[in-house]
Amino acid sequence: MQRCPCCNARLSRASGCSRCGADLGRVMSCEQLAGEWLSTAWRLMCANKPDIAAQAINRSLSFKQTQAAQIFRQFLVHHQYRALYEGLAQHNWQNARRTLGVLRALHGDNESLSRFQDLIDFLSVGDAGTVQDWQG
Repeated sequence: MQRCPCCNARLSRASGCSRCGADLGRVMSCEQLAGEWLSTAWRLMCANKPDIAAQAINRSLSFKQTQAAQIFRQFLVHHQYRALYEGLAQHNWQNARRTLGVLRALHGDNESLSRFQDLIDFLSVGDAGTVQDWQG
């Protein structure tokens, strides 16, 4: 934070504003925590743990809505949709369900994700029926 949100004065490293005296310690702490959670989300994504990265980026955004965190969240959503499509194409229903869980953590439950869940359920039952017909 470079300026006081109360009076717009330039800030030094102190946790209070020299002009209006506002205590900005908690605000600065939230800003620092947002940055730390964003770094954690990035490291987790690099470690191929998107489910935990989604939780970390949500935590970062809960402390401060930074442009970097919002862009990273969008990247994570895009990455997870690609993983979902790959899971569907490969008939890897378990992976598709796991990816759907990550998308729900990022988006909440919505109509599109519910339809994907129905599609996965339908296709996975169809595959099980095909295997039983083939074995029988």
